[in-house]
Amino acid sequence: MQSFTYNPPKVKNSTKMVSVTDSKGEIVCSFKRTYHNMFTRIADIFLSHNFFVQFDVFTESREIKYQGNKMPRWGRSHYKIVNLDNQEEYLVSCSSWQTLSPEFLIKCTSGDEFTVKKELMDWAKFYYDCKEAARWKMKTTELFKTYLEIEEHSPIKEPEFFICLFQCIFYIGD
Repeated sequence: MQSFTYNPPKVKNSTKMVSVTDSKGEIVCSFKRTYHNMFTRIADIFLSHNFFVQFDVFTESREIKYQGNKMPRWGRSHYKIVNLDNQEEYLVSCSSWQTLSPEFLIKCTSGDEFTVKKELMDWAKFYYDCKEAARWKMKTTELFKTYLEIEEHSPIKEPEFFICLFQCIFYIGD
């Protein structure tokens, strides 16, 4: 199992670069929230800091690997995560109406489907073939320190993907 930790910004609309470290304390990737332009950023301030969402996740050599975007809709928002290396897209939609313990369906352009389930005050768990493949948790008791664990049998082994996914759906939400 691979383990990673990071401390996300305390303010949702922060564009600060955040480093993600592995269990040895080495930086494996980094991410930040970005805006297309100053007008988008100003509009986002008036729309509660979560309407225009884009996260860029970088490799350890500072190249963009994944990009996550919120696609606002009436009702629940959808998210699109793109692997910029091979242009593979992951479409994320909420499959339950519960806000305290939501469930998300992730459809990949390759045909794979994944599920994310979040229990109240517990880990958000990423499932593939009904088996837990990864988990994510933000601990408020540790000033929002965030933990990510990826199992050996996970079809996606890149922490960049999971950082992008979980930052979009649980840090920003809606």
